[in-house]
Amino acid sequence: MVSWKKIRVGAALVAATLTTAAVMAVAPVHHVARPAGPTSEPVKLTPPLMPAEAGKPLPKTVLA
Repeated sequence: MVSWKKIRVGAALVAATLTTAAVMAVAPVHHVARPAGPTSEPVKLTPPLMPAEAGKPLPKTVLA
């Protein structure tokens, strides 16, 4: 015999699947951006910002 808990879990899975399918059917399709052509300008990457204390040693912490 199937327990009520398994019936509820199965019903929840079916409901979630149907909800997901409905949302995906209604949601607009987002197109992937076209790859950059050879004539487009190259992207300039900036170096990562360093904190002001980059060269200083870390303070020693005392663990109690």
